[in-house]
Amino acid sequence: MINQIDPLTQFTWWSSLKHGGLLIAPARLAHYFSTEKPELSPYWAGRLRSAVQAQQDAEKLGAQAALLDTVLEGILQLPALEWKKASAVGADWGHRLITGENFKPRRLWLGSNGAVLPVFDDDVKQIGIGTGRRSIARVVEWLRKSQQKLGLLTNGVQWRLIHTGPDYEAWCEWDIALWFEEGEPSDQVRALLHLLSPKALTPPKEGEPAPLVAAIQDTRKGQAELSANLGERVRLAVEHIIHSSGEVIDHLRAESVAVSPRDVYIAATRLVMRCVVVLFAEARELLPRTDPVYNDSYSLQGLRGQLDRMAGGRSADTLRHQWSAWPIHS
Repeated sequence: MINQIDPLTQFTWWSSLKHGGLLIAPARLAHYFSTEKPELSPYWAGRLRSAVQAQQDAEKLGAQAALLDTVLEGILQLPALEWKKASAVGADWGHRLITGENFKPRRLWLGSNGAVLPVFDDDVKQIGIGTGRRSIARVVEWLRKSQQKLGLLTNGVQWRLIHTGPDYEAWCEWDIALWFEEGEPSDQVRALLHLLSPKALTPPKEGEPAPLVAAIQDTRKGQAELSANLGERVRLAVEHIIHSSGEVIDHLRAESVAVSPRDVYIAATRLVMRCVVVLFAEARELLPRTDPVYNDSYSLQGLRGQLDRMAGGRSADTLRHQWSAWPIHS
């Protein structure tokens, strides 16, 4: 048997983020991103730490703008001369939304070969929850009307990279509270350096997609291939569940002659198919993943994210002898 390496063990920065929908499949990461860990110099790590602390101090005015400058122009090295800010963003970048308001990015990066990164900011307490849903809706509508593939929305604390298609959207999100671990830049900072670097955002040629957009588009094609192979993957998952639970199943069958191998197989199939339906609904945001209660206690994607964070990218070793995940309530 050939042991396959889980992509998430090589790209722990990807699993450190919060996800909604299918933005980039883990299997596609190695094709578009380096396995090397980019590191910040002590100078920029200190600058970032100070900017994050200022943002977390609600009494310091202008902290959000300073954090944006530090991250976008300093950490990511998107040149200051290539940015348009506030009123410098031309009226041609504005679009009238369904609400009647004329909406445009607060900042706009225009790089070489047609590279574009629109940045939107808002003062909502939480992006995607309550009144924060309106912020998402405005950005998604703007992206579709402007035919842009990506946009960055932040309230200073949450940084959400949003991708939209004609009938879907997907995103990944950073939280500045997780940007430092034991005083050092964390995997989330490395995710910034991978996903929002000039290299990732700049098309190799005019008219071609940037590497980040290409990874997303490749993932969408792969999703169609996955649908064609779904039956085989379900069969493998069912067999894995039955083999992993063999001792318990044998004990159950010893106590009840009414439990046949066919009953076990049908039960395992139903369990896997219910998981498939839930994962599909969560990817389409038909279930409330933005609700912290649902995400932390019921969501399958939320559960996977929790396990990835607990494993620190080494799921095969760290989680091998763990038998529960969600809290068990009596």
